[in-house]
Amino acid sequence: MNNTAPIWMGIAAIAGLVFVIALGVAYILFDLGLNGAVFVAVIVAGGAGLALALGWRPARNDAAAAPAAPATPVAPAAPAAAVAPATPAAPVASPAEGKKPEMLAAARNGQPDNLKQLSGVGPKLEQTLHGMGIFHFDQIAAWGPQELAWMDANLQGFKGRASRDGWVAQAKALAEGA
Repeated sequence: MNNTAPIWMGIAAIAGLVFVIALGVAYILFDLGLNGAVFVAVIVAGGAGLALALGWRPARNDAAAAPAAPATPVAPAAPAAAVAPATPAAPVASPAEGKKPEMLAAARNGQPDNLKQLSGVGPKLEQTLHGMGIFHFDQIAAWGPQELAWMDANLQGFKGRASRDGWVAQAKALAEGA
């Protein structure tokens, strides 16, 4: 969930600004009188709002929106006799993959820790963490690099926050003090 206003609010604000400007121009420059100026301003602002609403496209956050990576050139194959047997390389997990940390269905003893004590965590983010199954500092303190990468990639509206604000170190200190 993003921390932004709905699109229609932005369109309405722009249409309102267009209305005020059109009203001033029609009344002062074209001397149409108040009724005529309001009529022209309503028509102009309505057209601007309609054009914005019809032309608006929501931002795409999926992988299809990302441009395809250019193909890397491939070296010509060596003769079969000169090729050494290949050893499989150990898979390296990208930060977007990671490993999902242990989640809880509910807070232990019905009492979650005050996650707002972590830097960058406010009421909205705390609610998001609770919805994901994170209720306690010791859960966060137990995250390794893979779990941290998973959280950074999957915190909707707060991507990268866990690493950026150093939640694991903070949670370790808070868990010890709890």
